[in-house]
Amino acid sequence: MKKMLRIFCLILPSTVFADDALIGVYCLENTNGARVYLNNDLIFECVDFKREPIVVAEGTHTLKAVLPISEEQEKVFSAVVDAKANLPTRIRISLPIATLTAYGVEMQKQRAQAEEQRLAQSKARQKEADAKSDLQKAESGDLEAMNRVAKRYTSGDGLVQDNLQATLWADRYQAAVQQKNRQAKIQSLQQQLDVNPYFYWLKNTPDALSESGSLSSLIITALPSITLFDLVSSPSVYSTRKNIQEQIDALETHAVRWAKPDSMIAKSFK
Repeated sequence: MKKMLRIFCLILPSTVFADDALIGVYCLENTNGARVYLNNDLIFECVDFKREPIVVAEGTHTLKAVLPISEEQEKVFSAVVDAKANLPTRIRISLPIATLTAYGVEMQKQRAQAEEQRLAQSKARQKEADAKSDLQKAESGDLEAMNRVAKRYTSGDGLVQDNLQATLWADRYQAAVQQKNRQAKIQSLQQQLDVNPYFYWLKNTPDALSESGSLSSLIITALPSITLFDLVSSPSVYSTRKNIQEQIDALETHAVRWAKPDSMIAKSFK
């Protein structure tokens, strides 16, 4: 390369090099078709292994080689050359991996924005579908859905923000929770009634006789005592059952008032 540059220098008039410098450009393999620019001016087009001398003014210059891959991608080689008079400079052009063109950067940005918008719209549609499903479930009495609907109306998540609706659904949710708790208490109290019947021992005597076999005569003998025990315990059983029943009645009254606010029972408490 140096030999070629020296030969090139000899065949040019000496006046050309008085204030000028020489840059020897060598296009390496896989550079075919790359356009070579000096200070943004097109100088020549590379062919693999092509050598091209360039005469420039002494000073700093920018050498760039651009190989278009597509409308959005290109391979770019760039070098800053400090050219000096009578001191040839050699530059080897080797193209790196492809990068985005200015158009490619813009298109990538637009695609990213379009995808972001698509995801946002999809998310909004999913929120609306979830909100609609929650509203249907809430209207059917689903407790958790009631709570979610109240929150959705408060925040505007999937439903148009509405403080009045938020309050109404929050109240419905609280009332439904209380009703559920009342029903659980009524069920528990009913079980207590079941285990505190009148004449417990006397009622269980037939079953005991059928299962006792040889001991049945002893049970029959004990019947007067069993009957007496049940009679003696009746006041206590009555008091216990009365207390339990009163609690059930009170809870059921509240349940009717909640479930049927226009009923006669509900109106009598207003």
